[in-house]
Formats: sequence, structure tokens, C-alpha cells
Amino acid sequence: MKSKKSNKPIKALNVILIGLIFVFVLIGLLAHRYAYFGYDLAISRQLQSFHNPIFSTAMILVSEVGNDHNLEIIVVLAMSLLFFTGLKAEAVKTALLTVASATAGSLAKSFINRPRPDMELVYIQGVYQDKSFPSLHVLTFTVFFGYMLYLAIYKVRTKWLQLFISLSAIILILTIGISRIYLGAHWASDVAGGYLLGAAFLILAIILGR
Repeated sequence: MKSKKSNKPIKALNVILIGLIFVFVLIGLLAHRYAYFGYDLAISRQLQSFHNPIFSTAMILVSEVGNDHNLEIIVVLAMSLLFFTGLKAEAVKTALLTVASATAGSLAKSFINRPRPDMELVYIQGVYQDKSFPSLHVLTFTVFFGYMLYLAIYKVRTKWLQLFISLSAIILILTIGISRIYLGAHWASDVAGGYLLGAAFLILAIILGR
């Protein structure tokens, strides 16, 4: 009886994982056919109509966390901290999870081949050479900071540190999607694809860990 009860969370996670992958593939197939959806344009224009210097600076700073080698430095620092606090397996998992998700996201971009938002349609803060779907920033944020949130809840015993890591991770995961749309780097559907694939990788890591 105990084994059946213990298997229930895993079964539920398996169902969620399959659902996430299914929806991601469905949106990806549509994104391969359409450069953007009607609601993408509406969301981008509505969000970009909000003008506030503090908000704009915050959105730029959030995206900067994932630009160039910034996130790589953060990942290495997190791995080092985990390793030297005795969580060696978690340190290795953090590296593998981040690299695997980024690689999968890059492959999906190449296959789906969706162009970035057009500057004639929305404001574009920067020009990007790679494709649009899914958002790699959102994907890697969801995976890395989501895993840090998971570890904070189940591994960190110091309450203030647990709260700090958890709140920081949640804020970064939520705001990166808004940031990428606001800066004209992605459509809302690209962001949704990043969250879906990121959540799938995160749940897969939890399943394998359990």
C-alpha cells in the first residue's frame, strides 16, 4: 500500500510532463507556419505602451542577467556553492540540466525557424541573429532558477536563506518573460514556448532525482 501511495506523485508528474511536451510541440508547429499570432501583436503593443523609466530599466536588467556570459557565470557560482556545501550531485545536475535545456532550445529554434519580431510592427531594443521560438532566456531561467527554487525548498534549512533564494528565483522566472516581450526580442508565444519546455525539463529532472 505504501509503494502505491509513493508512486502517485511520480505518476502525476509524468502526466504533467507529457502534457507540457504536447502543448509545446503544438505551439511549435504553429509557430513554424506563422511568423506571429494575432494575440502576439496585441500583447506586445499593449505592454510596450507602458512607459516608465524604472520599469524599463528593470526589464533591461532582467534580460541582461541572461545575456552573453552573465548566466554562465551565475551557473558556475551556483555549482561551486552547491559543491562546497556538500551537494555535489546537485551541482552536477545543475550543469547538465542547464546545458541540456539550452541545447534543446537551440535545436528547436533551428527546426521551427521562426523570425524575430519585426521592427515595423513593434519596438525592437536590439537586433538578434538567431530565431525566435522558443525564447532561450525564458527557457534557461525557468530551468536554472526553477531548480534553484526546488533545492531551496528541499535542501536549505536556514529560513532566511531559503526565503531569499525562493523569492529571487520566482521574481526572475516571472519577469524574464515580460522583459523579452517588452524589449521586442520575442512574441508572447515564444515566451510561452520557453516556459513550457523549461517546465518540462525541470519536471523531468525532479522525476529522475526522485
